[in-house]
Amino acid sequence: MATDLAGDIGDIADTETDARLGRREKIGYGLGDAGGTIVTALIGNFLTFFYTDIFGLAPAVVGTLFMVLRILDAFTDPMMGMLADRTRTRWGKYRPWQLWIALPMGGILFLAFFSPDLSGGALIGYAVVTYFLLSLCYTAINVPYCALINVITRSTREVVSCQTYRFALSGVAAFCVMVGLPLLADWLGQGDMAFGYQSGVALLAALAVVMFLICFASVRERTDLRDHNYSMKTLITNTVKNDQLVLMFLITFTLMNVFNVKGGSAIYFIQYYLEGSSSFISFFFGVATLSGIAGSILVNYLTRRIETVKLFVLTNIVLGVGSCLAYVVPGEYKTVWVGLNLIGCMILGFLLPLSFSMMAFTDEYGEWKTGKRTSGMTFAFNLFFIKLAWATGGAIVSFTLSLVSYQPGLENQTETSLNGIVLLATIVPGIFHFLLALITCLFKVNEPFLETIKHDLRHRDAEAHGAS
Repeated sequence: MATDLAGDIGDIADTETDARLGRREKIGYGLGDAGGTIVTALIGNFLTFFYTDIFGLAPAVVGTLFMVLRILDAFTDPMMGMLADRTRTRWGKYRPWQLWIALPMGGILFLAFFSPDLSGGALIGYAVVTYFLLSLCYTAINVPYCALINVITRSTREVVSCQTYRFALSGVAAFCVMVGLPLLADWLGQGDMAFGYQSGVALLAALAVVMFLICFASVRERTDLRDHNYSMKTLITNTVKNDQLVLMFLITFTLMNVFNVKGGSAIYFIQYYLEGSSSFISFFFGVATLSGIAGSILVNYLTRRIETVKLFVLTNIVLGVGSCLAYVVPGEYKTVWVGLNLIGCMILGFLLPLSFSMMAFTDEYGEWKTGKRTSGMTFAFNLFFIKLAWATGGAIVSFTLSLVSYQPGLENQTETSLNGIVLLATIVPGIFHFLLALITCLFKVNEPFLETIKHDLRHRDAEAHGAS
């Protein structure tokens, strides 16, 4: 009788947590990351340029700032994961952080792109404080958000579908940043680029706040992750035991270096190697972001025909070859570069939905292997490696610019500085893509194995209910 009851309970739980989600909830979930994308797109694509060409900091100073602060900030992520896992409110454990941090995030994002009337050490100090606070706010809102998918649904197909909505909407947000900010800075600044940037960022920060709040209002936590009162030592031990999660952290670190190096060097590449105007910069970024959106949508259909992990490997091989070949294309061939940008960014758009789906797979694998499920900590450690990639990616861009004696302004570019910028946009990301393909060949939690894991976990739950 107890066994029958356990089976009934398990069936009810599976029906609830594996049920198809409505489009409204998927859109709401996706908007949470869209708000975060506004933050990361501004940091990854404009902050280095803002610091060197508008703020007036030397590239070596920027590289050091990014390296030190991003590594220090990365250590806050596990603590945030523990806090998120232990949160208990009437709204759930991960969802309310979208409400609590939305306004602080918007405010500090504006201040990070504000140009105070300071110089020397005071200016560097202002950059240090505002950037560090921005990173802390991002940690506080993003760690719970990444774990949120695991309490919305446990259906593999719905997880992939949610990630598709997530990265399509993130692409829209990136479009608003990449296309909107150069035009807003030029239009609102009227020659004063500092004022133009702070005004444009103010509008984008307000949009991010709205997106966070819509995410909070739209999603629902269904799965009760009971295991949450573990010590940091236990959490770290269980993380190390999850060999596939550790491998996934390495994949995340390598992948985010691709985005950070490409993103951080893009505006230098377009403005100085392609000699593009503000409108051409917006157009080029617009093509990139729209192509990325198309890629994040297309990948949902491809995963129905090609297994997720296999598709991730193939995508990186193609991108690695393409990135390296692009190095030989001259800057005056703008039309060719627009075409390469369109195709490359569409394929690049496959990678984030696939990687975050693989991360969710490792969360299931961890519970299956260790008997403990702590989603907040999983994604906190993942964000730790994202932050490390922010540090290394930003440092690669800044220190490369320093090595090639970069100076702001088209008239100050030399053959050496231009070659360094092109290497950052092509060869360096290509090498990272090849590394990704190689590392991912060791990843074993593919979809067939995942179904076996989920079946075993359901059987355990049924036995646990029967025993109680």
